[in-house]
Amino acid sequence: MKRQTTLWPLGVVVGFLALVGVGASVAHYLQEPYNPGFLDFPTIVAVHLVLGGLYLSLAPFQFVRRIRSRHLAYHRRVGRFLVAIGMVVGVTALFMGLVIPFSGWGERVIIGLFGTLFLVALLKGFVHVRAGRVALHREWMIRAFAIALAIATIRLIYIPSLLIVADPTDAQNALLWDTSFAVAFVLNTSVAELWIRATRRSGAPRARKVKAV
Repeated sequence: MKRQTTLWPLGVVVGFLALVGVGASVAHYLQEPYNPGFLDFPTIVAVHLVLGGLYLSLAPFQFVRRIRSRHLAYHRRVGRFLVAIGMVVGVTALFMGLVIPFSGWGERVIIGLFGTLFLVALLKGFVHVRAGRVALHREWMIRAFAIALAIATIRLIYIPSLLIVADPTDAQNALLWDTSFAVAFVLNTSVAELWIRATRRSGAPRARKVKAV
């Protein structure tokens, strides 16, 4: 009962962040892009936004125990699909962050680090489940999803900060953007690690194996 009480608010937060992330993808097509560099690579940006929105729409349901237990075949099929599109999302995110960053080198460093961590987490999660290490698969997929959700957390930090500063200079705007990126990624990954450790201590086995399909 205690764990269910904890899961409910966490699920609400995750669902809200996923909706914000999907909304950010849709909003890109309803206004002028905030980054002029996006206009130079429209196909890459479109692939990133469409697949990123799809990833955020489907991934939350992969962590619902009732769906996993009752529809395991669905969970596995969608899981493979999410790994595939997640790799594309991660690679395009790295391209956008490294080649056409909005705020310069600060964004390059942050996106380079966490974009790489996202790809590593996806790959490790896939490798672990293929080897039947379900508990480790779960942990790495939580890490990947937390990093992906940071794209929504960024906006919940950046937009209020922009309103507080009011008419920032270009340098101030870049600083706000970079700081929002860094705080969002660190916050999301930290919460993910705390959740992983808490659930691991509560009895989640680290090396339980099942037959991979």
